[in-house]
Amino acid sequence: MKKKHLSSVLAVLVALAVCAALALPAAAADTAGYAAEVARLVNAERAKAGLPALAADTALAAAAQSRAQETATSFSHTRPDGREWHTVLAEQGITYRRAGENIAYGQKTPAEVVTGWMNSQGHRENILGNFTRIGVGVYEKNGVLYWAQLFTNVESGGAKNLFSIY
Repeated sequence: MKKKHLSSVLAVLVALAVCAALALPAAAADTAGYAAEVARLVNAERAKAGLPALAADTALAAAAQSRAQETATSFSHTRPDGREWHTVLAEQGITYRRAGENIAYGQKTPAEVVTGWMNSQGHRENILGNFTRIGVGVYEKNGVLYWAQLFTNVESGGAKNLFSIY
């Protein structure tokens, strides 16, 4: 009798553990770590192409984080309020000669998103382009990751701002 009772108790405990595991939300992504890894992978791609590394820029990263959040609302190079994507740069006090933006969503890892960008001509051109600085933003909403990369060059004497988007 004791053996049967113990088996029943174990079965109930296993059932409760399974139910509890199913009720737990999925672990949140390490978005800050993911952003740093994207920047590292981009610089690895640049090194393979014989290009200098891009400097991580905290203001540019803040702008990229804003863009990643915005793309969760409206996946576009136009901001949800209708302004062009590059207006986020001025909001962070960023001056530049040339700027570019790559956005993506749904990829689960930094390697997956960088591979996707490298397999797309326009995104690849930004990654391997004539830029000196990078900022990466990653935002998670409802289990979906939204990614944004911003690239700039240091502003140079009175030149017009040039943009590239992909």
